[in-house]
Amino acid sequence: SFYLSFKHKQSLIDFMKSSSIPFMNIFLRCIFINCFLLVAMHSLIIAREGNENDSDNQSLIKNTTELVDDTHHLLSEQISSVSDELDSFFGEERMDGDFNKSKIRLNFITTFDDEGKATYKTNISASLILPRTQKKMNLIVEDVKENLTDDDQSDTGGSQKQNKVTDTVTESTLTAALQYVIFDSKTWTIDTKTGVIISNPLDPYARLRVRRSFYLENEWESRFTQLVRWSYIRDWEESTGLVFDKTINKQLLFRINNGISWQKKTRLFSLGHGYSLYHQLTSNKALVYFSNISGIHKPKIHTSGYNLGVGYRQMIYNNWIFLEISPMVVWSREKPNENFKQTNVKIVKIEFIFGGQKPVSSNN
Repeated sequence: SFYLSFKHKQSLIDFMKSSSIPFMNIFLRCIFINCFLLVAMHSLIIAREGNENDSDNQSLIKNTTELVDDTHHLLSEQISSVSDELDSFFGEERMDGDFNKSKIRLNFITTFDDEGKATYKTNISASLILPRTQKKMNLIVEDVKENLTDDDQSDTGGSQKQNKVTDTVTESTLTAALQYVIFDSKTWTIDTKTGVIISNPLDPYARLRVRRSFYLENEWESRFTQLVRWSYIRDWEESTGLVFDKTINKQLLFRINNGISWQKKTRLFSLGHGYSLYHQLTSNKALVYFSNISGIHKPKIHTSGYNLGVGYRQMIYNNWIFLEISPMVVWSREKPNENFKQTNVKIVKIEFIFGGQKPVSSNN
């Protein structure tokens, strides 16, 4: 009996030993499968989180890009706004074409020389939008000098136009023309003028102008203007202007003017370079400090004149009557081997503007 019992136990122990091997194998395989599943699930979770992170990163990049573009657009509008407001206040010609409104500008100008002798001049500039043309066609009547100077073209003295090739036009005559705006946006402007210079004999002319604005870094704005003009008497003319504006703050604007003009009739290149600092004192008072240099290329490239001065402009009444006083010193010569002749000039201008601007109070 003892022998049987011992044998039974021994058999049981042998069975357990023999059975433990596959059991351990099964147990280990279960552990391996569980570990594999855990690793796989962890990898899937990481991959999913990675996709979510990629999506979040792409969304962040997109939002950042939109923020940068919106900030650039806002700064560009502010820069352009300061430049446009100051040019509008000082009566710059380029703003007349940008408002797309009918306007008449009448100037009475008195110039005093060193001896106190006064010369008087009156000029007029009118722009009338023709009906049913979607503001693309205007009737323009203006002084012939204003027509030849034409806003940014070689206008190195802001509102003080001195020592330029266009000063050779001394007759007080008007031009009448139709202006057609081919394309107009914040950065591009393309327009034409076709009309006649009212003189004896009448001088028909045509003009094409292309302007491109650039918004640069550090609150700089640039305007490039290319102009080609033909008239029966004056023949072909070409002029190129490049202006850089730096907005310092809402009251200060620094400007660099560059211009070059060419006339086929005279075969003469005229060059201009100047600096201006506009200071808006109040809503109805402003100053401009300017310094300019001009030159020609015949008989050789040489400087023909300098000027240095300051202009004070004040709105007298309700945004349509303005007073401008501009004392300046002008150094000029006709030939490269001559000495510069100094002239002290004082210009007093009263300007009347009808239309194109909103009336405002002049209490400041």
